[in-house]
Amino acid sequence: MNKYGEPAAIEIVASSATVATANGKSTITLHDVDKLAGVIFALHKDSRNFDAFPVAELPKAWNSCNTMKDEMKLWHKDGLNSLVIFHSGADADPKNTFRAKAPLVTAPKDATRTLGGDEGVGKLMLVDAQLVNNNLSFDIKGGKLTTGDYKRVRVITECVLSD
Repeated sequence: MNKYGEPAAIEIVASSATVATANGKSTITLHDVDKLAGVIFALHKDSRNFDAFPVAELPKAWNSCNTMKDEMKLWHKDGLNSLVIFHSGADADPKNTFRAKAPLVTAPKDATRTLGGDEGVGKLMLVDAQLVNNNLSFDIKGGKLTTGDYKRVRVITECVLSD
């Protein structure tokens, strides 16, 4: 992977999101998206590893990155590339749970997962980003979130960062 660039995680924040299905195709639309996306990369190196860039630049760059990953067969075996984290929403699927405790080095070792109130996560394969009027949408190609509305949404997705 490093010959193409540094693996990176991108975070996008929105006040709400809607998951909809039409004609057998599911889409997630993030509403009122923050103007900047965060990016984290090369955490194993002694260099600046955190940055931000305009969300307006995301669709073209991210879609191009995904095309490159298709061509070079750089996708993960699980077929997923994103994590959607929500404060409240329609999803009550037991698969979309979160860790009961922080899995950090100094924390107690506990990998169990739990359901809280309405909060949760969804592991998805998101493709074909589009930004229209500060609403960012993706087609859901893999994984599942229940159709409906979600509040206080973060998406962490992957790509390859080049200098």
